[in-house]
Amino acid sequence: MARRHSETAGMDFAFGQMGSIFVTGTTAVTSNGVTGMHNKIFMAITFLEDTVFASGSGGLVAETEQLFPDDAGTGTDIDADGGDDTDSETFPKGVTIYGRWTGFTLASGKVIAYIGE
Repeated sequence: MARRHSETAGMDFAFGQMGSIFVTGTTAVTSNGVTGMHNKIFMAITFLEDTVFASGSGGLVAETEQLFPDDAGTGTDIDADGGDDTDSETFPKGVTIYGRWTGFTLASGKVIAYIGE
């Protein structure tokens, strides 16, 4: 039997109702590991203390590198020279960023990452 969702299910999925993960360590976290769900992404990351993503590849991995903040991408799909990568930047406690990420690795800090479609 097919699952039926309410008219607001799409909005719920977009706002992390598919699950979340509290991360305090420095091992890689990927959205591909969500049990029973394929092709999901992290759609929001809330910083519970000042946080730095690991330097280099895998620090913050955008689904589309030049469209969302990323450890290597500088947002050139949005502005040719106005963006910057997230490498070694400190995200302050209390901030939530929104986008589409497939994974991340923390160098320091604590976050809650929300799963979406």
